[in-house]
Amino acid sequence: MDTGSVAGGGAERLPAPGTLASWPMDAQWPGGYIASLDVRPLAPPQPGRTTAWVSTGLDLVAGETASPLASYVALVDTANGIAVRQSPEEWMFPNVDLTLHLHRAPRGRWTGLDTTVVFGPTGQGITSTVLHDVDGPVGHAQQLLTVRPQP
Repeated sequence: MDTGSVAGGGAERLPAPGTLASWPMDAQWPGGYIASLDVRPLAPPQPGRTTAWVSTGLDLVAGETASPLASYVALVDTANGIAVRQSPEEWMFPNVDLTLHLHRAPRGRWTGLDTTVVFGPTGQGITSTVLHDVDGPVGHAQQLLTVRPQP
């Protein structure tokens, strides 16, 4: 059904990723996945709050062409890592789920993450993200966290 005449109401469109500098996220997080990312924050990341574009030159499955939706969604889980509240060397805060709600199909190779992370007082937290593509907002993501000190 065509609802283009009434579409709207989402967050403001983010500045284009090509206008932003890359952030070496692997300075905070080790590993090949993080090293494979091109992360471009709109401003310096703050504890619990970051807005950034994320992209990678790698295939979702080596040698296979993934759909644009699959390639986009593969990067959404990164939201919990771009807006850390505490040092990952001192605290662990993995997400135990990831729920996406999209109001339109994302386009392009960039995943925009406007992310806020909250830790509660009893070992739970939540990562909340407004999802964007280069045309504007496309939906929301929620990640429930378990928060624990590193052993």
